[in-house]
Amino acid sequence: MTPMFRQYAELKSQHPDAVLFFRVGDFYEMFHSDAVEVSRMLNLTLTQRNGIPMCGVPFHASRSYIGRLLKLGRKVAVSEQIELNPDGKGPARREVVEVVTPGTVVDDVYLDDKSNNYLAALAGTADSAGFAYIDLSTGEFRAARLDSDAPQDALRRELARTSPREMIVQESLLETEIFTFSPDDRMVINRLPDWNFDHRKAAESLNRCFGTVNLKAFGIEGEDVRALAAGAVLDYIEDNHATLLPHVHSLECRGADDSVGLDESTIRNLELVGNIRDGGRAYTLLETLDHTKTSAGARSLRRRLLQPFPKAAEAESCHARVESLYRDQSLLSSMRRVLTGVGDIERLAARCGMRRANAKDLIAIRNSLHRAAELRRLVGDELLDCSASVIEGLFERAAELADFLSRSLLDDPSTVLTEGRMIREGWDEEVDRLRRIRDEGKGFLDDYAAEERVATGIPSLRIKHNRILGYFIEIGRNQASGAPERFRRRQSLTQVERFSTEKLEDLDAEISSAGERLIERERELFTDVLKTVKDAVDDLLTLGRLISDLDLVQSFAHSATEYGYVKPRMTDEPVSRISGGRHPVVERYLSDGNFVPNDIELDGQSVSFMLVTGPNMAGKSTVLRQAALITLMAQCGAFVPADSALIGTADRIFCRVGASDNLARGESTFLVEMNETANILRGASERSLVIMDEVGRGTGNADGLAIARAVCEHLLENTAPRTLFATHYMELTNFVHPRFQNLSMAVTETGDTIVFPKILQEGPAEASYGIHVAALAGLPETVIRRARFLMESASSESLPSRQPPVRETAPLLFDPREMILDAVEGLDVNELTPLKALQLIARWKEDLDS
Repeated sequence: MTPMFRQYAELKSQHPDAVLFFRVGDFYEMFHSDAVEVSRMLNLTLTQRNGIPMCGVPFHASRSYIGRLLKLGRKVAVSEQIELNPDGKGPARREVVEVVTPGTVVDDVYLDDKSNNYLAALAGTADSAGFAYIDLSTGEFRAARLDSDAPQDALRRELARTSPREMIVQESLLETEIFTFSPDDRMVINRLPDWNFDHRKAAESLNRCFGTVNLKAFGIEGEDVRALAAGAVLDYIEDNHATLLPHVHSLECRGADDSVGLDESTIRNLELVGNIRDGGRAYTLLETLDHTKTSAGARSLRRRLLQPFPKAAEAESCHARVESLYRDQSLLSSMRRVLTGVGDIERLAARCGMRRANAKDLIAIRNSLHRAAELRRLVGDELLDCSASVIEGLFERAAELADFLSRSLLDDPSTVLTEGRMIREGWDEEVDRLRRIRDEGKGFLDDYAAEERVATGIPSLRIKHNRILGYFIEIGRNQASGAPERFRRRQSLTQVERFSTEKLEDLDAEISSAGERLIERERELFTDVLKTVKDAVDDLLTLGRLISDLDLVQSFAHSATEYGYVKPRMTDEPVSRISGGRHPVVERYLSDGNFVPNDIELDGQSVSFMLVTGPNMAGKSTVLRQAALITLMAQCGAFVPADSALIGTADRIFCRVGASDNLARGESTFLVEMNETANILRGASERSLVIMDEVGRGTGNADGLAIARAVCEHLLENTAPRTLFATHYMELTNFVHPRFQNLSMAVTETGDTIVFPKILQEGPAEASYGIHVAALAGLPETVIRRARFLMESASSESLPSRQPPVRETAPLLFDPREMILDAVEGLDVNELTPLKALQLIARWKEDLDS
C-alpha cells in the first residue's frame, strides 16, 4: 500500500461503520467498499486506481452529498488535511475532524425544519428498560421507563411518536426476542457492548452536562434505567462531536400517563402525520391543522398530535387561549403577520451554544428578537404559557440582546470567518482604522506624496508600486540630486531614481497587512459577540418555545376560523357525545357542503359499545375515524369539526382499521390484524377509546366470526372502553347486552341501483350489498351476474355447478321454467312418439337458453 492508502486504512479502521470522506486537494475521495456503495447510492462515477475502486465529490459541494447520505441512513466521517509533512516528503497529515450521523446533525442543510431530529437510546434489561431521546438541534431531552409488563409494546409506542433517526441499543437487549427491529423502522441502529452502559458513568455524564451534583431534581435516584439510557445518549454525542452540550440543561423524565397513549398502528391508521399510501403529509391531520408560520411551531404541532394532553384541565386551558384568538380576528391576523418573520430561534440558539453559528445566524436571531418584541406588544400574559414575572424579564433581556447584535454586526455579513465583513462601523476603533487603511490606502499615499513634494520642492515626485520593491518614491534623474538625506536610494534607472523613506515603509507595511489584520480582528470580535449570545442561550430557548407555543395556538384558532370548528366541552368521565361530527381531513377534499355529518353518543354507564354494519363505501370507516380524530383534536387543545361535542378524556386511543402484511417482520396480514387486536385487548381500560373495523376477516368465515364475537364480548364484559366496532358479520347484530347498541349506515335502494347517503342510523343493516359495490368498482358484467346467481342459489341452500345464462335478456312476462312445467304436466306420454319427444326437448332447451 502507498503511504496515502495506509493513512486511509488507519482512519477507516477507526470508523468502520461510517463512510469516510478522505480529503485529497479539492475533493473528498472514497475508496474500496465505501466507493462502491456510495457511487450506487448517489449515482456517482465509479473509477479505479491500481485496481482499487474509488469515487469522489467536490469539497465545495460536500454538504449536499453528506445530506443525501444521512437521509439514506448512513454516517459520514470527514477527514481533513491538518498539516503538511515537515520535511516536505510523504502525504499531508490527516485526521477525522467530524463524524456526522443522522441523529446528531445540527446544520439546517441536513434537517427537516418541520420535524424533530431525535437520537434515542435503549438500555437496561428485558425486565426493566429505559428509553431516552434528544434533539440536539433544539436541546429537547427526555427519558421514560418502559412498561415492564409489555416492554415491546411500550418501546414501539415511543418509537412511533418520536420517529428517531438514529438509536443506540445495549447489545444484550438485541439478543432477546423482546426488542427486535426491522428495516422498515427507518433508523440507524448502533449496537454498543454492555460495558458501555454503566450507572455510575451515566450519572457522571448527566451531572457534568447539567452542572449538578446529583439527579434528584430530575426525579432520578439510585440506579435508574432512565439515567442509564440518557447517559448513553450524552456519551455518544461527546464521542462524535468532542464537545459538551451547553444548550442542554435539563432532562424531562416522562411517565406512562404524561400524554394520551397512541400506538404505532393507531398513528398509522388515523393518518395523523403520514398517510398510509406513501407516508407523506398529504391527506393527514397534520396537513389539515398546520397553519403555523414558524418551523418551531410546525414541530410543536406535530409533537402535540402525537402526544395529546391526558387531562381535561390541560386541554381546557389550551381551548381558552384558542378561543381568545378565535374571538379576536384582528389580533389573530396581526399575530400571523408578525410570526411570518420569526426564524427558528430554538435551532439557532442550539448552534450558538455549540459554537457552530455564523454571522448570518446571529442576524437571524436579531431579526427574530425584533419580531418577538412586536408579539409582546400584541399579546397579553394570558396567551403566553409562562408566569408574568418570567415573561417581563425574558423580553427585556431579549430586547437588550437584539440591540447588542444591531450595534455589533452588519445587516448582511459574510458567513465565512476568513472573509471579514462582519463587524459594523463604529463598534470597534481598530476595525474602523484598518478598514480605512485597506479601502483608502491610495488616499494615504497621495497625501504623503503631496506632503513630500512640498517638503522637498520636487514637483515631479511620485509614489509608485511594484511586486519587487513594494511602494517607492520615484524622482526624475535631473531632479534626483535635490533628494534629502532621509531618502534612501532603492534603484537607479536610465530616466529615474527610486527612493524609500521610513514613513513610506511603515505605510507600505500597514497597507499591505491591513486586510489580513482586519480579518483577524473581525474574527476576534465575532468570537466575543458569539460568546455573548452563547451566554443568553437559555433565554433564547425559552423564548423560542414560547413563540412556538403561540404559533401552535394561533394555528388552531385559524383552523377553527377557516373550517368552522367549535370549542368542545371536556370532562374526565368516559363519555363521548358528538353532534354533527365531521371528518376533518375528508371534508377538506370534498366540495363545500357535501360532507354528511353524523352523531355519536357513547357512555360507559349506558351505551359503551356501538356495532356499526353496512356496505363498503357507505361510510363506516369515515364515521369511526372521525370519532377518534375529534377526540384526539379535543385533547390536543384544538377546536373540533362538529356542531357540538362533549369529550371525555381518553387515556389511550386505539385504531385497528384495515390490514396489510409486514414482510420485513415476517408477519402475514392476518397476523398483523391479530397483533393489533391483542394489543387493544391488553391495553384498553374503561377510559380508552377503541375503533375497530373488520376484525376476523383475514381468516375463514367460521373462525373469523368466532374471533369477532369473542372480541366483542371481551370489550363489553371486561374493561368496557368506549368502542365503535364496524363489521360485515351480520350474525353479530343478534348480540344482546345492556351497553350494546346496533347502528348501521343508511342505504337507499331503487330497483337495481343503490345510493349511500352516509347517514348513521339506528338498527342493523339489511344486507352487505357487496355485489352492488363490486359492480360500482367495475367488475365485468359476467362476473356480477354469476355472483348474483350464486348468492341466490346459496340462499336457497342449493348451489348448482352449471353456469347461468350469460346473455343479457329483457325481463319476460312469464318465467319459461313455469311454462315448461305446465306443458309437461299437460302432456300425454302414451301418445308421444320418440321424434315428437326430441322436438319438445329441443324447444324447451331453446326456451331456457334464450
